[in-house]
Amino acid sequence: MTAEDRAQAFGPLQASRTALLTTFRTGGEAVGTPLSIAVVGDCAYFVTPAGSGKAKRLAGNPSVTLAPCKLNGSVTGEAVNGRARRLDGQERRDATRGLLRPTRSLFWSLFLYRLQGHPMYLFEVVPADAPGGPVTNRG
Repeated sequence: MTAEDRAQAFGPLQASRTALLTTFRTGGEAVGTPLSIAVVGDCAYFVTPAGSGKAKRLAGNPSVTLAPCKLNGSVTGEAVNGRARRLDGQERRDATRGLLRPTRSLFWSLFLYRLQGHPMYLFEVVPADAPGGPVTNRG
């Protein structure tokens, strides 16, 4: 799958700032949560508090779906299957340069949680059929 194909895979999310992220518990039960996203090229990004259920579920299973939605979580478009991984260190710094502008919803999510003293994780999502083998979250 080329970068162009991967970017097209996130087509349903291009015009959305909010997506319903579905993560999976160890028993396979799906858990959906609306959150702010940014789609840049062939990747989607979101932030979440380090101690959140999303972060814990993603540590055990990187498979996700993302679907454009309203703030209340009602889906407005087609879901995309993906694999999420947490970005740390230099990767995180490089990714945040273009993502965390005051005009983007991710900036405000990160800002408000940090203001409340919550450590935050930045996750990158690629289409599920992107090459590269299994994704492992960095702990």
